[in-house]
Amino acid sequence: MIENIWKQPAKGFNEESVGRTEEQIVQKEIEIGFKFPLLYREHMKMQNGGFLWKRALILNGEVSELLYNGSTFDPIKNNKGYKTLKDVLQEYMDKEELDKLSESGFLNLNRLPILSHMDGHTMLCFDYGYNVEAEYEAPEIVYFELECAENGFEEKFRLKSYNELIDNLVYYGYESTSFYIGLKSEESIDKIAEVFNNTFDSKLNLKTDDRFGWYNFEKWFSVILNLNSSLSSYVVITPNQFLSNTSLFQNNNEFNYILEIDLRIGGDSFQDNSNYLRILIEEKLEPFLSQSNWDFLLVPFNKDNYEELNRLKLTFDSIT
Repeated sequence: MIENIWKQPAKGFNEESVGRTEEQIVQKEIEIGFKFPLLYREHMKMQNGGFLWKRALILNGEVSELLYNGSTFDPIKNNKGYKTLKDVLQEYMDKEELDKLSESGFLNLNRLPILSHMDGHTMLCFDYGYNVEAEYEAPEIVYFELECAENGFEEKFRLKSYNELIDNLVYYGYESTSFYIGLKSEESIDKIAEVFNNTFDSKLNLKTDDRFGWYNFEKWFSVILNLNSSLSSYVVITPNQFLSNTSLFQNNNEFNYILEIDLRIGGDSFQDNSNYLRILIEEKLEPFLSQSNWDFLLVPFNKDNYEELNRLKLTFDSIT
């Protein structure tokens, strides 16, 4: 089964965000002159672009943020918007500048359909062989720097395929620090909150807002929970399904409630050593979790940061 990579829209799908049909995808392929990778086509049938849960990339053994500052995979818009990197470059480079780029060798910027406009200063493209004469049947994925590039654009790295890109995306980095646990229960969310309140000194607060547009629930609960005298966590309990019938975790619909834990000291959130932090969370929440069926659904990618880990172990060697 192909994993649904998307953060589903809390307010539900509309005409623009609902998955594309086979006919719409074929129309776009005819428009750009290339066939999309099979996995990409399946992803766009699930949802027409948007935010991904996993937005960092493992490259050459290192993990770094990729889809940051609101970056998404672009929606398919037939006969609308920029199609290729050339369309973008033409906005701030004249024809003579673009023609000059080809003087040192083969260059066909029309072979670079855009996968993501990123933050506007960088670009993620399918590459069907923009700098080689023989066109690629299956595209590679290329990341370009635009703003600081001497010649208008500069290739920073490439991956062999869209599949390789997806396989190496991980949940890590800014706004990707929370631990998510799925809960199976026949009880109401009010009863779930009552059980939590009876287990810990910290009492959950009832919420009804949309959490800056990311939520669409009748109600949800949150509280600051101290793991010990120094380490605190922001805890949120929500349904899994939005009122619009889309889901927070659509790949895990067997869990009808979601427990989110964001670890912090003061206002800072941890980003590394998630394997160690996961143990702290499980130990602290065990009295509550033991009262229902549960499992970790999403955990930040573990990047070993030994300096930070040693500091944590010295400061938080036990949970009270």
